[in-house]
Amino acid sequence: MIRITAKQDGFRRCGIAHPKGATEYPDATFTKNQMDQLQAEPMLVVEVVPTGKPNVADTVVLVQAAATIEALDQLAADETRKGVLDAIDKRRAELSQPQG
Repeated sequence: MIRITAKQDGFRRCGIAHPKGATEYPDATFTKNQMDQLQAEPMLVVEVVPTGKPNVADTVVLVQAAATIEALDQLAADETRKGVLDAIDKRRAELSQPQG
């Protein structure tokens, strides 16, 4: 879950007028690019609230063990954590290398 609080009521970013009070959004509401914009915006307080997913270190272990691109795609679904996304990109490159 993503919790966003604007420092100024109605401040707009990513096509949304953010209220001064905390507003919660499902994880898949924003793209990775939008999350980067939101988190970099000093007028917003953006919190990524854990929703029962494994922690980053445990998820990275799963990524490293993935044997197929399809398995990586499943791990990447709704993933917004940079460390995990970086690990997925690295493993995807490894799996895309010709074997031999």
